[in-house]
Amino acid sequence: MAENWIIPCNIRFFDITEHFSKQTCVVWKNSFTIKKGDTAYIYIGSPVGEIRYKCIVVADHVDEETLQRNSYAIPAKKSNNYFSKKIKYIELELVKQYPDGTFTLEHLREHGLGQVQIQARTSRMLQSYITEIDNQLNDNT
Repeated sequence: MAENWIIPCNIRFFDITEHFSKQTCVVWKNSFTIKKGDTAYIYIGSPVGEIRYKCIVVADHVDEETLQRNSYAIPAKKSNNYFSKKIKYIELELVKQYPDGTFTLEHLREHGLGQVQIQARTSRMLQSYITEIDNQLNDNT
């Protein structure tokens, strides 16, 4: 069964907005058990402070060639092949960009979001809220 995840992004280290302006897929470090078919909501930290993107995990294993083509995914201190093979990566495909102010940290916290410092599954309460708003946006388009 597919799961839903919140993935934090620090735009001081990687400008996901700029990246998605040029391409629809992104390679990301997989710190937990995110799998192909799961949904990942990318939360952009300060100064934005909101979920801005909805993605689908299209691959839960990224080969070395793909990883090297997307070298931004490899932490600078671990940029050689030896280390990159030790870290798991996933590939995300952009499904939707949410309008500014849709999923602010304040609203997310009101609906059960805890810390946004690590990848985490969404709680039932939080996912229900995200799904409700997402469906409203779909109805308005």
